[in-house]
Amino acid sequence: MTDKNQAIIDYLTNCPYVENNPLFFNFGNAKDSDIQIVSQSNDVSLNKTYVDGSVLKRFTFNLLIYKSVSYNPLVMTEGYPNENIEEVKEVQNIIDWITTQNRLENFPDFGSDCTIESIEALTNNPSMNGVNSSVMPPLATYNISINVTYCDFENTVWNKN
Repeated sequence: MTDKNQAIIDYLTNCPYVENNPLFFNFGNAKDSDIQIVSQSNDVSLNKTYVDGSVLKRFTFNLLIYKSVSYNPLVMTEGYPNENIEEVKEVQNIIDWITTQNRLENFPDFGSDCTIESIEALTNNPSMNGVNSSVMPPLATYNISINVTYCDFENTVWNKN
């Protein structure tokens, strides 16, 4: 059986908006541009079992992305760009990459006993969980929830080939 957590890590390291940033699993540093994968549920049945014994399942994880924040107003002052807008665009790029990969059917590799149906971000834009102002620079935490829906053939009653 393929380790789905490792498959997700391998998959995300191909994202150009992730590959050059520190990537952590379940625990990590809250530093500017760090990304943390937080596993939510693994192998959750969607209550759809097929006649051959295969089962439709879902794997859910979150990406927590830490970005420094600026307290500059939106009215642009010469020489002071609004960092917050740029940071949100960077996080949005990850959502857009996931959406494109789904459309291209470029999925994580869950092994030969699984067929991925889709990978989808559960939001169209980044959700900000809050700002930690006790660190310097202050950090915003953005959250992207992602579902991987797949068919598990591990317990089929006959050979799927």
